[in-house]
Amino acid sequence: EYEHLRVLAFQQKTSIASIVNTAVKEYKLKKMDSARKNGLKLFETMRKSRIKIHMSTVDLVKTGRKYE
Repeated sequence: EYEHLRVLAFQQKTSIASIVNTAVKEYKLKKMDSARKNGLKLFETMRKSRIKIHMSTVDLVKTGRKYE
């Protein structure tokens, strides 16, 4: 892998560290975006569930805590 990175760095006229840093930043942004989307899906599911049972989110949490 190092040899491939070395060749790529030479072709792009940059350092291996720069390539690795860019790759890590892109990976992190991709993971953060995925986590954000999953969080929004969860929120939307919770919102829809609240409407179906005609109970506020606060009351739903309070009711759930009774059984902990």
